[in-house]
Amino acid sequence: MKIAVTSLGCNKNLVDTEVMLARLQKAGCVIVDEPELADCLLINTCSFLTEAVEESLDRIVELASLKGPEGPRRLVVTGCMVARYGEDLLKEVPEIDALVLPAELDNVVAAVSGGQQSEAQSAKSERIQVVNTQFSTLNAPLSTPNSQLSFPPRVLSFPPHRAYLKIGEGCSNRCSYCLIPSIRGDFSSRSVPSLTAEMEHLVGSGVREITLVAQDSGRYGIDLAGTGGGPGLPGLVNSLLGVPGDYWLRVLYVHPARVTGELLEAMISDPRICPYLDIPFQHVAPQVLARMGRGDAPAPMEVVKRVRAAVPGVFIRTTLMTGFPGETREDFERLREFVREAGIDHLGVFSYSCEEGTAASRMGAQVPGEVAKERAETLMEEQSEVSAGLLRGLVGREMTVMAEGFDEEGSFGRHQGQAPEVDGVVRVDEGVEAGSFVQVKIVDSGIHDLKGEVLDT
Repeated sequence: MKIAVTSLGCNKNLVDTEVMLARLQKAGCVIVDEPELADCLLINTCSFLTEAVEESLDRIVELASLKGPEGPRRLVVTGCMVARYGEDLLKEVPEIDALVLPAELDNVVAAVSGGQQSEAQSAKSERIQVVNTQFSTLNAPLSTPNSQLSFPPRVLSFPPHRAYLKIGEGCSNRCSYCLIPSIRGDFSSRSVPSLTAEMEHLVGSGVREITLVAQDSGRYGIDLAGTGGGPGLPGLVNSLLGVPGDYWLRVLYVHPARVTGELLEAMISDPRICPYLDIPFQHVAPQVLARMGRGDAPAPMEVVKRVRAAVPGVFIRTTLMTGFPGETREDFERLREFVREAGIDHLGVFSYSCEEGTAASRMGAQVPGEVAKERAETLMEEQSEVSAGLLRGLVGREMTVMAEGFDEEGSFGRHQGQAPEVDGVVRVDEGVEAGSFVQVKIVDSGIHDLKGEVLDT
């Protein structure tokens, strides 16, 4: 059977997709790029925000239109939209043949093949795969019953020199604007042996950059305390760095309340760990943070100063939200001041999205959407000036760059302060092999990108 796969949303979703691809290939399926040539269409959806829901639904409808006697025969939908909307998806798009919950990824083979159900069973029961295997990307033993692997097998996405390593599933924070806990459940950590084994496998397969991801990576190990105590994120980082090899290790998504001294010490313990932290502050006004359910975190500027004092040359990424219910003009001005003074290297700004079912959706003083968007645009204009100034300060420096390949503008790579796909790049003056480390002298800069001359490979 030929399968065409679409993965939408974040890098954590991508890991789920890679695990499902491995299951499908093991079952004899062939992965094809062109949906028109497939027997079955599989789409892994995202529903974190309304825009993501709309994108996922549009893609589902687009793929559904391809079904027919001369085209794909089945359409399978997985991911967060299945957890959030369930059977309502079937009412919206009756062409869907099967739904697979995020915690039941092992059902994907049966969903794609149509299962082993008798003709007497209803179409509804065929479409909803309800066998509770409790399989997820965290539960390797059930995913590989006849294997010695202690981690779920994956089919790595392109490019092959970098990969995400998902260290936990779900989220135990209760941010008032977020649906993740209701969709994915509380935070659940993978074991250190499983993660270490997968890390060894990735490095041994030629992966040169491993990025640790979870909804809140800083919470890693806290849920294991009742079973003898977890190592925490610093302990995990130190364990993973015990894997020999020439690679970069990067950490994404650490709640500001969990940026600890131990974590910062781990970040300077080995040159292979990138001096880079993604700390989603979301806002800086105390009253807004309290309504967001994030009032227990230290002040963002305090965190920034502490990180920079502990990790020389660190690059910081964060996200900020404008237009949260009750945000006043004064609150927004505090955000502008923070952007101007904090000197954040990489910033993402999102206007608040009122998601049905969240505590924030029931709050009063909702900020008009056009106001929230205008504020977001203003922050990004401020950040453009900040970013341009920071990049000018890098001109003349020599930096190690990981080559990424080519695009329409030529050859490019990234230094340790640039995460894949979300930050800028370093444009280089000659072609170098993707996945290789090169020494580069920075000779020019823009708003987001740098330009460098290759000195040595």
